[in-house]
Parts: sequence; structure tokens; C-alpha cells
Amino acid sequence: MEEEYTKKYYKIGEVAKLLNVPASTVRYWEKEFSQVKPMKNKKGDRIFNLKDIETLKEIKFLVHDRGVKISKAGKRLAGKSEIVNADSNNEVVKRLIDLKDVLLKIKDNL
Repeated sequence: MEEEYTKKYYKIGEVAKLLNVPASTVRYWEKEFSQVKPMKNKKGDRIFNLKDIETLKEIKFLVHDRGVKISKAGKRLAGKSEIVNADSNNEVVKRLIDLKDVLLKIKDNL
């Protein structure tokens, strides 16, 4: 059930409304989870991008819906980002090996 967002950036009140939680909860999660890094405008208002919103949705699912403690939810999110990084690193290594094979074939044909 992927929601469509019409904007690239959202204010904290809009994010709170999307998640159906108070703005104070969003501020608290921002402090507790390093994965949530909203920008701030010149006035100091928090501006959340789509990645931040998706992360906050995961936090809400873990903490509110599943009852996971904040500390464990942080570890799960950190572990997930490590898995994503490892997967992308594996993909890069695979592409480099393929490129090496192509270059070696070109060299042999010269």
C-alpha cells in the first residue's frame, strides 16, 4: 500500500498528519533515530524529504504497531541500512567483475 506523495518536501505538521501521530512524537523520533535527518529552512522549520517519511513510517510500524522498544527499533533500522549497503556493494563488485571480463576480451582481440 504505497502512498503517492505530491511534494518532495513536507513540514513537520504535514508529516505528523500523514503518520497520524503528534508533531512532538516526530520530533522525538528525529532525536532518537539518526536515520531521520530533516533539513531546516531559514526560519528553522524542519523540512522532511520522502526518504525521511519512509523511515518514520518504519519507525511507527516498529514502535507503535509492533511494540518494539526504541533502542531495539534503532538497532533494527541500523541493521537494515547495513544490509542495504552490503547489497549495493555486492552489486558494484559484480558489475566491476563483468567490466573486467569485457575489458580482458577486448585486450585479447587487439
